[in-house]
Amino acid sequence: MKILYLCQVFETGNDAGSERHFYFCKYAVNKGHQATAITSNVDYKNARLKYKGKKGAIIKTVGGIDIHYVYSYANMRGSFLKRFYYYVTYFFSSISEALKVESPDVIYAVSTPLTVGLLGYIISRLRGVPFVFEVTDLWPEAAVECGVVKNKVLIRLAHWLAMFCYNKSEHIVSLGPKGCERIVAKGINSQKVSLITNGVDLSLFNNSNTNNTTRFEIRNKYSFNKRFVAMYMGAHGAYNALDTIIDAASLLRADHRFLFVLIGDGDEKQNLQNRVIDQHLSNVIFLPPMPRLDSPAMLSAADAFVLPNRKGNFFEGNLPNKLFDFLASARPIVVTGAGETPDLVLKAGAGLCGPPEDNRAMADFLLELADMSEDTRLAMGKRGRDYVLSNYDRDILSERFLQILSNAVNGWYPPP
Repeated sequence: MKILYLCQVFETGNDAGSERHFYFCKYAVNKGHQATAITSNVDYKNARLKYKGKKGAIIKTVGGIDIHYVYSYANMRGSFLKRFYYYVTYFFSSISEALKVESPDVIYAVSTPLTVGLLGYIISRLRGVPFVFEVTDLWPEAAVECGVVKNKVLIRLAHWLAMFCYNKSEHIVSLGPKGCERIVAKGINSQKVSLITNGVDLSLFNNSNTNNTTRFEIRNKYSFNKRFVAMYMGAHGAYNALDTIIDAASLLRADHRFLFVLIGDGDEKQNLQNRVIDQHLSNVIFLPPMPRLDSPAMLSAADAFVLPNRKGNFFEGNLPNKLFDFLASARPIVVTGAGETPDLVLKAGAGLCGPPEDNRAMADFLLELADMSEDTRLAMGKRGRDYVLSNYDRDILSERFLQILSNAVNGWYPPP
């Protein structure tokens, strides 16, 4: 198959973020298929251009994948209009770029944003091939719940666009069971919806990346010393409820054992940093995002991971990629949330879970972990690692991805 992969944020191992999409494409190439990705020429974590000095698309070949970095507006932080312009510029740049690509057999379009679904449909009609639609976050529900979109006209338009993309796609992929259920509840045939969760790259999280020597070197480099490091690595956005971590740090400010380490970037990072400064919290440090290939070593330096979720039924259907990284790193996880994330952690016996946005629960769980013996904590972490390696191997998930694409190609007929 010749796969055209449309993804506004397509990150490789050299980028600071999830390489889910890169992994799928690389797996397809290794199985003898062709994969071309069209993505934004913007470093999403830092809101700046990746490659400068050339007009038009910049093409890089990484892992056998031709990645076309097209123009997109980079300064997207601070307002919905800026972010919308970021979406629109990628949308139109991608249409013209897709027409230059050798004729594909199938289009795989990844939302968010929802506009990529429309993009997938348009290109599929122009090239006369089917498109498969991956829904990472249910829109517009996610934007409404986070308060990003409040205009009722825009919300109605987004609902219409979502249904349009669901109906016009050959198949739909969701990252969580609740996401599948919600799409089916909108009237979509359940046979048209498949689950491909996030997972773990076994080669990335091998023992050499997480051994005691690496852990000591990282802790020494960042002056963690002998403190109990509660770590979060991931996006710093409205969706992530990171105020819960800052509130927990405030509750534990007098206990000098604890150090909270937040790694990443996003729209809310400056607000979080301002809170730490205003409250004179010396037990919180922020670090910039780091390349994906370096993240296992950094994660090995943690004593526990903290993973807060927002309140509300919508946020119960959430299995973020960071959860699988935390589990693979063999450290206990403190979750303040409801739904799929705490359910998985408890099923694995890998941590302690409390209500969403409950800073008191997070602080109490960290105290409980710090008072445990190191052997007890490591046993908890090992249970999580064993569970995720047995059940969420990315190769198995990638094989499911290829099967869905193959079914779409073989079962597709051009519309009249």
